[in-house]
Amino acid sequence: MKGSIHSQQGIFCDRCHGGDPAQSTKELAKAPGTGYIGAPSKKQIAEMCGNCHANVEIMNFYGIRTDQLAQYKTSMHGKKLFQGDTNVAVCSDCHGEHDILPVGDPGSSVYPLNLSKTCNRCHGNEKLMSQYKLPSDIFKIYQTSVHGKALLEKKDTGAASCISCHGYHGAVPPGARDVGTTCGKCHMNEKKHFLESVHVTASEQGKFSECISCHGNHEVKPASKVLYDQTCIRCHSAEGPEAKRGGEILKMLTEAEEKLRSTTALVKQASIEGIFVEPEMASLESVKTNVIAMAPLQHTLSPERVSELHKKVISNTADIDRSIHQKRQSLWLRKLALIPMWALIIVMISALWAKYRQLHARPGNKKDGKEKRS
Repeated sequence: MKGSIHSQQGIFCDRCHGGDPAQSTKELAKAPGTGYIGAPSKKQIAEMCGNCHANVEIMNFYGIRTDQLAQYKTSMHGKKLFQGDTNVAVCSDCHGEHDILPVGDPGSSVYPLNLSKTCNRCHGNEKLMSQYKLPSDIFKIYQTSVHGKALLEKKDTGAASCISCHGYHGAVPPGARDVGTTCGKCHMNEKKHFLESVHVTASEQGKFSECISCHGNHEVKPASKVLYDQTCIRCHSAEGPEAKRGGEILKMLTEAEEKLRSTTALVKQASIEGIFVEPEMASLESVKTNVIAMAPLQHTLSPERVSELHKKVISNTADIDRSIHQKRQSLWLRKLALIPMWALIIVMISALWAKYRQLHARPGNKKDGKEKRS
């Protein structure tokens, strides 16, 4: 309790449990009329937390939202709680009880790096989840996903976690028609280009669930060639025109990425060789931008539109490669030009050394030297 955010703000036991701390004995402090409630029920916890956290006058000073309780009542957790189901999560199940820390504290159970594990306390409980016909392996699946690895392994707190898609106090599972909107909160360009594709018609008819039809939900994997090879054929013939268009797009994406890699390696090697490559590095950034833009653009399913960026990538990388090649040739010519210069220097040094030896080899020089010493 001493290390909690409440204790730091002067909020102690009686604010939640009631009672009169001014009394001299435990019995008097808990006597009838003091409002003592002891260990509150789950429903009491939600309402008790809301007494302060839904109070604008109290929370305004801390800049904390005051709609948490109202949102909670709209969630699956809240609805079931107020229908009498005490298995559901309430404030203390997620935030803790006496040891509550600020959300931004790395030690908090709801800190981004800890949140998915907190959700898994209940959602990983097979016995509990079976009562609601829900899977209990979501966290295990999430850990292997591109989002899970970014968050849990790379410690990227901007990566999607449970609340990114489901919300927190107003947590609800997104419906089939809402998934695209949910994913689109982060993947805005992908969402924009998807709405320009032929898939959007199937989605509006309920035949296609936008993002998860291809990418899945909790098990989202990095987009790769495997996605084209294994996912498209669920709906399309491997020999049909759709597969051909997909193949064209994949070929352009693969070629653009390969050109970026090879040109980047070329520029890096040239820099190691001592060549001035600042202009090429600046051009390379433009290439990277176009390659990155091709990823969301593929959701248009338009080879023509993807081709526009592909052509820019191929053209720009060719220019960079050509420039590096020319600079290497120029550097080699400069190195060749040094050969006669070094040869001249060596000849001059040799001539001077020979002259020096000649002067010191004369008999008169030796005699003069002896006379000077005497």
